Amino acid sequence: MDVKLPKLGEGADSGVVVNVFVKEGDQVAVGQPLLELENEKAVASIPSTGAGAVAKVHVKAGDRISVGQRLVSLADGQAPAAPAPVAAPAPAAAPAPKRAAAPKPAPRARSRGRGGG
Repeated sequence: MDVKLPKLGEGADSGVVVNVFVKEGDQVAVGQPLLELENEKAVASIPSTGAGAVAKVHVKAGDRISVGQRLVSLADGQAPAAPAPVAAPAPAAAPAPKRAAAPKPAPRARSRGRGGG
C-alpha cells in the first residue's frame, strides 16, 4: 500500500521535505509521523494513513512534493484510513517582548525644617 501526501489545507498543495522520520524496514502505525513538510506558511508533520512495515521510502529531505505524491510504500499494511486533510499548524508566535522592569520610585526629598530650635 502506498501512503500519499494528503491535502494540506486551503491553498497549500506542495512543500519541501524537511525531515524523513522513517526508513525501510521500520514498522509504522496509523497516525505516526512519517516526515516534516515545509510550505510557505509553516512546517507540518505528515502522518501515516496506514500501518505496516516500510517497504520503500520515495522521498528524501530537500525534495519538493505535491498532494497525491507517494511518500512511502508499506508491506503487510492495513487498508488506509480515510485521509483527512492535514491542518498546517499556526506559525509559532513570536516570544512576547520582555517587559522593562518597573522604574524605581525617585527618592523622596527630605524636607528640612527651618527655624531654630
